[in-house]
Amino acid sequence: MQQLDHLVRSREEGSGPLRVGLDRALVLFLLLFSLAVPHSIAVSQAAFLLALTMAIVRRVTSPVGWRVGRAEPSIEWPLGGFLVLTILSSVFSMAPAISLVKLKTIGLFLILFLVRGELSRRGGQIVVGCLVVSSLVGVGYSWLEKGIGRGVIVTSVKAESPLWKAGLRPGDLIWMVDRKRVRSIREIGRELAARDVGEQVSVEALHAGDPLPIELLLTEEMRTDVGKLGIAGSRSGRQFRVSGFSRQFLTYAEQMQLLALLAFGWCLAGWRRRSAALLFLVFTGTLLLTATRSVTLSLILAVTLLAWWGGGRRGLLAGLLAAGLLGAVGLYAIGTARQSIVARFSDDSTLRRIGYMQAGLRKIPEHPILGVGMDAHRVFWKEWGFPGDYITHTHSTPIQIALDRGLPALGCLVWFFIAICRDLARRSRAARARQDLWGAGLAVGVLAATVGFGLSALTNYNFGDSETLMLWLLLLGVGQGTLEENAPWETS
Repeated sequence: MQQLDHLVRSREEGSGPLRVGLDRALVLFLLLFSLAVPHSIAVSQAAFLLALTMAIVRRVTSPVGWRVGRAEPSIEWPLGGFLVLTILSSVFSMAPAISLVKLKTIGLFLILFLVRGELSRRGGQIVVGCLVVSSLVGVGYSWLEKGIGRGVIVTSVKAESPLWKAGLRPGDLIWMVDRKRVRSIREIGRELAARDVGEQVSVEALHAGDPLPIELLLTEEMRTDVGKLGIAGSRSGRQFRVSGFSRQFLTYAEQMQLLALLAFGWCLAGWRRRSAALLFLVFTGTLLLTATRSVTLSLILAVTLLAWWGGGRRGLLAGLLAAGLLGAVGLYAIGTARQSIVARFSDDSTLRRIGYMQAGLRKIPEHPILGVGMDAHRVFWKEWGFPGDYITHTHSTPIQIALDRGLPALGCLVWFFIAICRDLARRSRAARARQDLWGAGLAVGVLAATVGFGLSALTNYNFGDSETLMLWLLLLGVGQGTLEENAPWETS
């Protein structure tokens, strides 16, 4: 346990057992947070809240108080403005009951200040190490599942089947019943038998690699005889988009992008280059298996931009070569998982996204200052012209932020991203001057992750994805907190 004492900062001489206990508990909860954040939102948020509680008690009982842990003023101002405007937009929301409840998500930004203020340099290294190792476990599971196969391929569907009416067709793949994974028709029947008659059962299927969610009203016949579903199935299929231990392939793609770009930063800085390059290839390969076009493209652009920024013309050439290779492999991987839609932008998935964005853009001019309120569009989905019956979001962070919170909030968010990038670029240069290769690579990696996160945000609402946001804020907190110019450091 004494090893944990070096992972926190700002302990006074002669600290009592209460303070020592708080320090150790804080570190343990942050380590649990880093281990859980790639896999479980429930465990990671619980660990974060417990760590935050320990930090508050620690600061209240410390003469240091709250002086340690603040972000750079250049970052505090835009973030503060964004959060204030978010609160105001929720108070004056068109659906305040929904928006005010949604306000709890802004507490996730405390991750940045918690990690930045409480961890020492060594603590930041251990937390990042736990994050990478834990993520590799999920990667291993994803590759194993891809090799073995997932779910059950539907070979036939009767026209009178409720699943046919919901859009299921031969060749589609059923892989979850009420969020329980299934691998045979028998397992589907077992899950239905465990439910009550009249219950609404969610069946998750895949059509051409894309989700096909189905809500099934369970009858007594279906419950006792799975044959009444009117389907037949064979072996497990491999035409799916990997998602780790979760069910959200898009979230998983965003996480893999952040981790791949973190490794790319270390590789660019020359810290353990072979290991860093291997990590980059592993996380990038897993991202490609998610068959997510927008995130794959944002990774390619981020790698190219950062290679140019870090290596000049030679770096740009290397970045372009890497981008070409990634693009070619990505086209093959996406085509394998999603059939013929890879190069077409007239498929249902793309058209729906465009429709969501257009509906959001039409509404923004009517409420430009504070927006309509977070998630208020869900109440007025049909009224505001959003396509389809499935209620989601606009699939674009800038559009969604402007719609929910207004154009000034969007301006603050852009300002926040620019300030972060400038701060990380400054820290990378300072670390290079100290010959601190780990620190320089960390700063460049978090900078690359931020650029990739921002590029992907143009066509994904990743800022509203708690799992992705928590991972990014964790990396940002480590990148800022362990690279202060007055913090202890070691030459790698």
